[in-house]
Amino acid sequence: MIGKHLYKKTSQLMVIYVIGLFFTLQAAASTISTDRHALLVEFLFLTDKHPQWQNLERLKDLELAIQDLVHDGLNPSSYQLKRIQQLISNLDDGILDFSAAEDAVISGAYLEAIADLMLGRTRNSNVERYLNFQQQQPDAVAKIVHLAINHIDEPSIAFENARPNIDQYQNLRQAHQIVLDEVLASPALPIISPDRPSLRLGMTDPRVTLLRQHLQLPLPDVNANMYDQVLSDAVRQFQAAQGLEADGIAGPQTIARLNRTPEQNLAAIQVNLERWRRVNPALTDNRVITNIAGAKLEYYQDGELVFTSRTQVGRRDRPTPLMISEISHFTLNPTWTIPPTIYRQDKLPAIQKDPTYIQSNRLTVLDTQGNRLDPDSIDWDNPGAILLRQSAGPHNALGQVVIRFPNQQAIYLHDTPNQRLFERNERYFSSGCIRVEDAKTLVNSLLEATHSSHATQFDALLSSGQTRNINIGQPVTIILGYWTVEALSQGDLQLFTDVYDLDKALLNALNAY
Repeated sequence: MIGKHLYKKTSQLMVIYVIGLFFTLQAAASTISTDRHALLVEFLFLTDKHPQWQNLERLKDLELAIQDLVHDGLNPSSYQLKRIQQLISNLDDGILDFSAAEDAVISGAYLEAIADLMLGRTRNSNVERYLNFQQQQPDAVAKIVHLAINHIDEPSIAFENARPNIDQYQNLRQAHQIVLDEVLASPALPIISPDRPSLRLGMTDPRVTLLRQHLQLPLPDVNANMYDQVLSDAVRQFQAAQGLEADGIAGPQTIARLNRTPEQNLAAIQVNLERWRRVNPALTDNRVITNIAGAKLEYYQDGELVFTSRTQVGRRDRPTPLMISEISHFTLNPTWTIPPTIYRQDKLPAIQKDPTYIQSNRLTVLDTQGNRLDPDSIDWDNPGAILLRQSAGPHNALGQVVIRFPNQQAIYLHDTPNQRLFERNERYFSSGCIRVEDAKTLVNSLLEATHSSHATQFDALLSSGQTRNINIGQPVTIILGYWTVEALSQGDLQLFTDVYDLDKALLNALNAY
């Protein structure tokens, strides 16, 4: 065959030409990163530059596998789909016959798809850079190429093995297919106006009919504009599923969720699939994952979910930084040295307004060397360089335990005496650090699971009231991540507020590659 003949004559210069041709043919060549060059070079070396796609069944399997990437939120046309389809349609007496360069182009697309599934398509972008965990894995190229070669006869199997094998990803992928079917099959529902009073039981309003349509309720025989008990119950059920306050009142937030189009949900799924692909290499069997957008925490032990908790996270103007780190130690009965930003923006104005604030909040005034100062001697309109420290105890803003991990922003997880805020649906209250409901149980579980020498002493150490740092038995991965949509196993979506407005930037980056 011509393709094989050309390969026999391929020199090192031809390899360079083939690689150059592959990237010339890419629609977004200017944004393709150097790791894709490395993949193709390694692949051609390990396959001795032999043609890989002259087998019709193999090429057809690759075509179908690339088409199926749409449910990963990826664009199949980015992986030479049209070119592959043209080669299949141009069969000469049932034989595939094309050049070494064409074969390398297909190999490049095959490798690129595996890499994008395994590490994320935007892995080298500047968007949500905490997710660039793959850069710490020098063996990533070798893993991708070996996976590609081992399953060259069934590319769909290679793709399946490259996808994150976690429920969060697989459920979102299933939801993408369901929502895409909705987009293709259903006309858009009319928008419910959010500019009028909230809809509640007993009201009559023309928007009630639209509300019934969105919730797929049949129109009653009499007065379809009446907000009756059936509708109130349906709204309450919808709110609970969406993580909203389930009060049965269709207020602005509930109406905004109902007005979301399937296209908007599809874009959100696309973005969050990408986040899971990029964070997947960092997922260890023992991990704590905090979803900032969802204001919740999950602890996995030996790959199994063993603890969940609500959290309070950074508000919009003081966002919690996103990061990947390892839990190293805990502080029991912590004191709290108030950070400069909180001191300037919160505490100092409170002290200036109320002279008893220092005493009522059990604060100590210190100079920069840690010497104690008399608060009555301070000119609080011009206090100079001082520190405020809150003593340990149940009143302390950090509660009774702090979970610590290395990071440049001095962020940590902690207990809090302000438990009532956990009952709120949107819990964006903090100045950056993360308050954890039932934090003491989480710390105790981590000590026991990591076989810390202090595990059996936890209760005694806590009840002593003394401030003390204790090490975890072995480091546990912690991820402060950001996911604005989750899917249950049956494909139902739970949406969270994009409180830091991060979805758009990642979606733009994903579509640009």
